[in-house]
Amino acid sequence: MSLVLDQLNVRFDENQVIQDLHLELASDEIIAILGPSGCGKTTLLRAIAGLQTHDSGTIQLNGQHIEQQPCEMRGIGMLFQRPVLFPFKDVLGNILFAYKRKKDRNMTEVNTIIEEMGLKGKESQSIETLSGGEAQRVVLIRALLTNPRLMLLDEPLSALDVDLRRKIALEIRSILKSRGIPAIHVTHDPAEAEIIGDRVVHWNELQPGDDDEE
Repeated sequence: MSLVLDQLNVRFDENQVIQDLHLELASDEIIAILGPSGCGKTTLLRAIAGLQTHDSGTIQLNGQHIEQQPCEMRGIGMLFQRPVLFPFKDVLGNILFAYKRKKDRNMTEVNTIIEEMGLKGKESQSIETLSGGEAQRVVLIRALLTNPRLMLLDEPLSALDVDLRRKIALEIRSILKSRGIPAIHVTHDPAEAEIIGDRVVHWNELQPGDDDEE
């Protein structure tokens, strides 16, 4: 297994957001977690990435316990609902931000993935000229260049229109599969979940006692 979550609990004040959650992700698998807004899907991803503390439970990635590691040591890439980009850098500048040092840059890989994601010829464009779908492609490229052990996708397509959402979902699935990167994609869109996931898991299947909440 690539990822194993066991008895994971997260509480905000008096609210139990995640309770005794167990989830296993195979090394080459993409899981889509389907659930309504506000149910705790984003909190789950943030806990896995190390951006949210959890009360109890274990998080194993490739057989290693990572629950006490800081987020920058976990080797996890994450896409958020809104793309996080630097407006003062062009497309290529945003992409190359994935590299901490210039000498680590593999421009052959950079150019290949830019072409695969349909952004060839846009390298010198301002971020502000991009569509929502193009902006998310830039973020995905930047994340992939860090060679993540796991990708977490927090409804990155929710702001796009339906046709574009379906198209980019297929692109994301294809590029993750071609690189053998396991991923968890959370969404409230059943069609999107079916497109991107090898397996679709409903949120109430992960939470004991939640069978009647959707």
